[in-house]
Amino acid sequence: MDKNRNKKIIDKKSLHDFVYTTSLAFSLQTLIATFVMFISSSETSAEQSRISSIYATPGFLSKSTLLQFFIAAVLTGIIRHIFMSDLILKIKSIALRISLMFVFEVIMVAIVVWRCNWFHSVRVGHWIGFVIGALPCMIAGFFMAYKSECRENEEMNEALRKKQQEEEKP
Repeated sequence: MDKNRNKKIIDKKSLHDFVYTTSLAFSLQTLIATFVMFISSSETSAEQSRISSIYATPGFLSKSTLLQFFIAAVLTGIIRHIFMSDLILKIKSIALRISLMFVFEVIMVAIVVWRCNWFHSVRVGHWIGFVIGALPCMIAGFFMAYKSECRENEEMNEALRKKQQEEEKP
């Protein structure tokens, strides 16, 4: 019975973490795209729509773009769940887990960009601009995830130590 209770707690935490990750990824993608759109001049907006399907309707993010962002966010949540859940991978090293998650996230983003035709331009400069914009966000996310996981592990270890000390006391 106690094992079932612990499993339910893990499943609820995983579901909460998945929803949180998906919501955060979707929100950030949408905010960044909207920010770029609003700081751009009207001449730049016309150029953006020729370069990327994200800005197909100058001044607005289309429903299809928002759906694509949502799909990318769900995939981000799935990747995080796979690499951060002990139920799926049994890797002890946090750095290795996050590094592998980062590699798969980059692959996922590349596939989404390609399949959703976000950049129909073949100009190398446009792709370099995308990488320059996306890479710092991914690197910052890598370090934030690493710090967060280390802090969470430390909190769980501390709680385990306290519980063991309480059990040892008569």
